[in-house]
Amino acid sequence: MRILISFLSTVCLFTACTPKTVEKTVETGIPEKYKSDESDVIRDGCTTFSTSEYPEDALNEHVIYRGFLRENDFDSAWPHWQRAFQLAPAADGKRSTQYTDGVKFYKHFFNTAKDSVVQAEYVQKIRDLYRDAAICYPNDYFLNGLLAFDLYYTFRSYSSDEEIYSLFKSTIDQDGLKTPAFVLNPFTDVLIARFNRNEVSVKEAQHYQDQVRKILAHGLTDSKEKENFSIVKSYAPVRLEEFETIEDFYPTQYYVDRYYPDYLADSTNCDVAETVYSRLRWGKLNPNDARLVRMGIFIKNKCTEADQTSTGRKAFDALQEGRYREAVDLFEKASAESGDNSKKAQYQLVIAKVYYSHLKNFNKSRQYALASAKLDPNNGEPYILIGKLYASSGPICGPGRGWDSQIVTWPAIDKWQVARNIDPSVAAEATRLINQYSAYMPNVEDIFQRNLKEGQSFYVGCWIQESTTIRTAK
Repeated sequence: MRILISFLSTVCLFTACTPKTVEKTVETGIPEKYKSDESDVIRDGCTTFSTSEYPEDALNEHVIYRGFLRENDFDSAWPHWQRAFQLAPAADGKRSTQYTDGVKFYKHFFNTAKDSVVQAEYVQKIRDLYRDAAICYPNDYFLNGLLAFDLYYTFRSYSSDEEIYSLFKSTIDQDGLKTPAFVLNPFTDVLIARFNRNEVSVKEAQHYQDQVRKILAHGLTDSKEKENFSIVKSYAPVRLEEFETIEDFYPTQYYVDRYYPDYLADSTNCDVAETVYSRLRWGKLNPNDARLVRMGIFIKNKCTEADQTSTGRKAFDALQEGRYREAVDLFEKASAESGDNSKKAQYQLVIAKVYYSHLKNFNKSRQYALASAKLDPNNGEPYILIGKLYASSGPICGPGRGWDSQIVTWPAIDKWQVARNIDPSVAAEATRLINQYSAYMPNVEDIFQRNLKEGQSFYVGCWIQESTTIRTAK
């Protein structure tokens, strides 16, 4: 490649391939070598190689800069990209490569710049490139998705959720089932955030969560992007479960499909039976449905304590019927009425489970689990629950995979170790969970790349905010 580049450069020096002289841009804070004259070029219908005044020059410069760029030699590639872009910004007219390559240059310059003013100018250059690319390629709505992706992950402080959401939405509206995988995870996060701030209606949220699920299902059948969509599968559906807290957001069949298989897989587990029964009631499944009747009989015969107070009984009834916030209030009242710390601890733990399984509020769940543990220090169940909260936080604290999503396993395992040490009755479950999630910890290479060592103390942020110990996947 370097021989070809040298040859093409020599040809340009000794033949009539000198590009048209272009006036310099107005002085800005951008370093001289990184200034670009593309804003001064008059583009008549988005000039291509074939329509350029200097077609051979344009193609030669394109080949040269692409060769350097493949080697991540940005400084060598930069002047050749400038000339190629000036002569034929639309390249072959079939793809927006030179525009998106321009974005790569400015992202590189942004990351190496120290001056915030200069960084802001680079971000504006990136916006201009995406804008102009959309003019030349009006049917390529994925360009909006690429801009939104960059704004979300790299330039969040230079944009707003409203802009990012709008750009992603336009991509989904245009591309439908062919929407690329990279759109779905950040779009899901912004959709939920805007909904929680009352910036998106229930109807709109219902429509786009459905679109995300359909695009994901379709993408998993596409061999070209199957791996990318498998990453989406570990994130988006989990995050979309947050909408379960909104009454009537999902249809009844959603709850049957989502939860009833859990009961079939572990039908003698009271926690599972009670959770599934409650979710199906919340989902408005007919109380006379045979599945609910069967679970109700099992819960009554095997899972209900006979010594519950009147308030406690009302609380459990509210929970089973899917009246979650009422159930929380009643359990609080039952706890206050009880003079028995072990009973108080039980009620506090049930509240913690309601916030975890039904109301999807992990902070509240941990708060009540810790309150339960304080009242009954020999009970390991609260720590089992807190560990599950942490282990379930991969899609909340990261993209569902990778470092940020894996490090949550460390504090989760810490809590399961506490449970195992203080309560023999939960030791088997704690050990099972530790063995299961040890495989999801970061590997040796991930730790080494960050100049960390196994055994060191490490602070996990996100909502967890605890110090833990670095370990590697087993």
